[in-house]
Amino acid sequence: MFQTLVFHEIRPKDELDLGQRAIKVADNYADSLPLALYDELSHFDQRIRQLVENGSHFLTLDDVKAFYLNGTTLPEKSILLTFDDCYQSLKKYAYPLLKRYAIPAVVFVATGWLFDDPSPYDPAVSRVLAKSELADMSDVFAYANHTNHFHQRKGTTESRPMWETTDAFIADLKEANAIVPITDVFAYPFGLYDQNTVATLNDQGFYLAFTTKTGTNDHSTPRLELNRTIVGQFTPL
Repeated sequence: MFQTLVFHEIRPKDELDLGQRAIKVADNYADSLPLALYDELSHFDQRIRQLVENGSHFLTLDDVKAFYLNGTTLPEKSILLTFDDCYQSLKKYAYPLLKRYAIPAVVFVATGWLFDDPSPYDPAVSRVLAKSELADMSDVFAYANHTNHFHQRKGTTESRPMWETTDAFIADLKEANAIVPITDVFAYPFGLYDQNTVATLNDQGFYLAFTTKTGTNDHSTPRLELNRTIVGQFTPL
C-alpha cells in the first residue's frame, strides 16, 4: 500500500499574500491557479521533515510499476511525491529542499506549456519553466506525461481529453511523449477524466495514471485510476 501526494506551487508567505494569480504558459492557455493549491514554503518544509522523521519510504515510479507488475510488497509508510504543471517555483523552492533531503519526486509536465527560453522568476504570476530547465533538476525529478496542449478545461467538470476525438487525444499524448522521458505514466489534467480517457491510455500502452481522488493505493486500485491527494496551503499539516 502507498500514498501519493500532489503539489502545484510552493511559495513563501509574502508571495502568497499577493493573492490568486494568472498562469503564464507558452501556448497562451488562459486560466488561474486556485490559491488553495499553493503550499506555503515553511509548511512544505515542515511536511517533508515530518515525513522523513516519521520514517516514510519515498517511492520512485519504478517502485510503483513493480508493485503492480510483480505484486510486490512495499515498505510501510511508502509515499510518492508528485508535482503538476512545472511552475517556476518548482525550481526555485521545491527542488533545493528535496535535493537537500535526497528525496525523489515526479513532475507531470504539460509540455505545450513549456517555454523555449528561461525567464527570471516572477512572483506575480504562475509562470511555467523552459524545456532546458528540466534537465537541471533531473537528479531529483522524473518527468512524465500531463498532455501537450490538452491541459485545458471547461468549468470544473470537463478537461480537453474528454471533449476532443480519440485520435486528437492520441496525437497530443505522442507529442508530449516526444519530450518527457517517462512515456507510460500519465496524470489527468485537473484530475478530470472519463472511461474513454482511461481506455485510450490503456490502448496507447500507459501503465499508470493518476487522478486527484484522495485515498491510498493498494493492489486492488486500478493502475490507470490511482488515487492522489492534493496538498495546498489549507491542507492540515
